[in-house]
Formats: sequence, C-alpha cells, structure tokens
Amino acid sequence: MAVFVPILFASLSLIAWRLWKFTIIPWLHPQEPRELPYWVPFLGHTGSYVSNGHAVLLRARNYVGSREPFAITLVTRKMYFVVDPEDAANVYKNTTSFVFDKVVQSLQRTFGISDETMTATWKPGYDHAASGEKIDDHDKARKLSSKSLGELSMDFWRMQTVGTEGYNDLETKFSRYINILLSEQVDRAASNAGSIRLSHLTNVVLVGAALRALFGESLLEMQPDLVETYVAFDTESWKLWFKWPFAKTMYERKALLENALKRWVEIPLERRPGRSFLIDTVERTQRGLGTSTSDLAKIMNLIIFVVNTNTYKVCYWGLAHLFNSPSLLSKIQAELTHPPAGEKSMDLAYLRNSTPWTSALFHESLRYYSASSSIRATSRPAVVRGKTIPAGSVVFLPFRPQHFDPSIFGDDADSFDPTRFINDKKLCNSPRFRGFSGGSSYCPGRNIARMQFTILVTSILEKYRVQVAKEGVPQTDSKIPTKGMLAPKEGEEVVLEITRR
Repeated sequence: MAVFVPILFASLSLIAWRLWKFTIIPWLHPQEPRELPYWVPFLGHTGSYVSNGHAVLLRARNYVGSREPFAITLVTRKMYFVVDPEDAANVYKNTTSFVFDKVVQSLQRTFGISDETMTATWKPGYDHAASGEKIDDHDKARKLSSKSLGELSMDFWRMQTVGTEGYNDLETKFSRYINILLSEQVDRAASNAGSIRLSHLTNVVLVGAALRALFGESLLEMQPDLVETYVAFDTESWKLWFKWPFAKTMYERKALLENALKRWVEIPLERRPGRSFLIDTVERTQRGLGTSTSDLAKIMNLIIFVVNTNTYKVCYWGLAHLFNSPSLLSKIQAELTHPPAGEKSMDLAYLRNSTPWTSALFHESLRYYSASSSIRATSRPAVVRGKTIPAGSVVFLPFRPQHFDPSIFGDDADSFDPTRFINDKKLCNSPRFRGFSGGSSYCPGRNIARMQFTILVTSILEKYRVQVAKEGVPQTDSKIPTKGMLAPKEGEEVVLEITRR
C-alpha cells in the first residue's frame, strides 16, 4: 500500500498536467497553434521524432485535422511547423517576421565558429578595403557597404552557382573530375570482377569531384583520405543537430576535417592553385576581418557540408531506380545517345537544356527521398492561417508531408514515378514542389547539383556497360534521423557490375 500511494499520486499528477497543458490551455488561448500531446514532460516527442520524424508530422497534422500550423516539443523546446503550401509561400515572402539570417548563424555556431568571428562577420557595414577589394561602381559600393559579411557570403554563393562569377568554369571542372574519378573507380572495380557498390561509387566520385572543383587539387593531395572522412562524418552528422550525447566518433571525424582544412589554409596561396571563386572570396574576405585560421577552417568545413550533403545521396537513389527500371533506362539512353542534329550528347549546354527524362529522374528522386525542411526564426509575433506564432520561435517548413500529399501529387504520391515531371513541365519550379526549399533559402546550388547528376548519368551510360548484381531498390532507413536525404536501410545495397564499352 505504501508503494501504491506515490505511484497513484504521480499518475494523477501526470494526468492533471496533461489535461491542463493540452486541453485547458488551448481552450484559453485558441489563437495559438495547437500542440501534439505527449506524456513525458520536457522531452516531448524527441525520441519518436529522432526515429521517424515524418510519422510524427503526419500524426500532428491528423491531430489538428486541418492544414493549420501546429507545434511539437523537441528537447524541451516547442517547435512550430507550417505544412500548407500556400501558408509556406506566405512565410517565404514575409522576410520581416520570418528571418533566415538567424538560422544561418545558428548553423555556423553549431559548427563551432567562435563568438568573436560571428560578431565580426555579422556586423553591418563590411569594409571591402580590408580585404583588398576595390569597387569602382559607387552605387554598388554604397549598397554593399550596408551589408554584413555574413549577408554578402550568401551573395557569394549565388554568384558562384547561379550568376556569372565562375559558374561555367565550375561546371566544366565538375564534368572533368567526375569523368576522371569514374574511370578510376571502374579500373579498381576490374580487380573485383567489375563489381562496385553504388553507394561507394557516388560517394567517391561526387564528393571527390566537388572538393577538387572548389578547392583545387592541393587539398586532396595533402589529405588523400578526406573524402572518406567527410562521408563518415556526414553519415553521423545528425548527432550534431540533435546535440546527441553519444557522438564521440562523429566529433573526432569533424575534428579531422577541420585539422586538414586548417593546414590547407595555412599553405601560401601560390601553392593552392585552382581555388573556385567562392572559396577564394570567402577566404579573402574573412581574412580581411582578422578571422583566425581555426575559424576559417570551420567555415570551409561548413561549405563542404552544404555543397555535398545531399547531392551524392540523390544521385544514389536516382541511379538505383534507373538501373532497376528497363523502361526508364531506355528513355534516358535515347535522349543521351540521340541528340538533335549538330549537337553532341556530352555537350554541357545540351545536357543542361535538352535532357527532360534525366531531369525528371533527378527531381523525382528529390521529391521521393528528401526529408529536408526550410527553417525560419520569428523576429516578432507572426500570424499564419489565424494562428499566432510567438516571437523568438523556430519555424519548420517540412517538404515531405507536402511531397506525399495526394491532393497535391495525386493518388500515386506514394509511388516513385519520374513521369509526373514529364507530364507537368512546370512542376519542378512550382510551389507544390520544394526540392530546393524556397524564399531566401532557395538553394543556390540547385543548377550545379542537377548538372552533377546529369553528367554522372551520362558518363556512365555513354562509356560503360552496367548491370545490377541483384535487382531491387533498397528500402529507406526511417530509424536514422536526417535533415536531408533519406539513407538506405542498413544491409541493403545496390551492387553494380560495370565494365568499359
């Protein structure tokens, strides 16, 4: 009896707390987004969200019973979610109430960049003269002088990957390095009867090409195992976002990357040729602020992560489906081997503009396997669909519920079908499809990512014979948390038998 009383008291207290928090408070404050109820105070839905975030979001949407915003408690903090496409579009447009800069700053701090560097980087009125940059256009100089280096850095990304500053050069480098690395992997596979794991192929070729295209040859000459170290870190990087307590190996790999990059930035510039516009500009401007080499290495590590974390994974899934679908394979082979008269199939302009089935495969792979979200911070109370989200809140705009919504993508939304992007040519640029986020976080690397995918597919089909050793596309592993592309279930792998034509 003595044991029963405390248990009864604790149970009644928990029931009373839950009734108060999830019934009475919502009734008293109907203007606030409703929260998905939970039984464990403080932790909320952390455990279930880590193991299967998409399922938690669907539960919350069903609990609310409409497309209005809702809240979920994760690790003691209430997070807000906007799942309706029209509401999300309004959030993207409202850059006054929903800000992205704070999210970027949080990401930079997560990578360990010091407060001193953060303060200097985000201080308005960056002094261009400090980096040795001379701007003759006075109107341009006046506009730029009002921005912080943090804001300008996002402009540097767009100039490299969308604008004119070095995009064509970067695209050409990617093409060259993808072909070189692909050839090397096929030669190595020959010693294993031509067999190679698809995950290994996409990791080595695409991450290796990206590092060389951005940093030149010197980084990997100095640290040959950097690709393997990065992929190992990226596999466990979810522990960084969730501040996971059992993450010693992940932090060790992160430190290995930073140490290699620190040694690289300490090498004289003349011994580091081939740097891209982005890397060169970020290094020069950060040094102009007096950024330490330790922080500069962490900034470079963050660039590597942002550039690579999704591309090699979407290529993996696209190729997994391609080599398991004879009809899709024949369509893509046709557009790559029968270009219009006077054009060469490996011409980059042709690949960029005249390969609709390859493009459809890329976009469907993003739709089907992306578990990403856009994130915003509220600078003041903001109203979405009649619900008020408090100032200082973190707001997620998840893509997956939208991408699997039958009212948006049809009754076959649960099926992998690139044809949807063929039947609707405007779908890849529609607000219904958020493969590249939106608003101020609209992915600046979207064009180069699609070109990497297209170049890899084209190179494989033109130069090599490929068969799958065992048919079937792996299942996704819902137990591994992710903020990007889903991973294949452990133990399931696509093995290719690949030889030269």
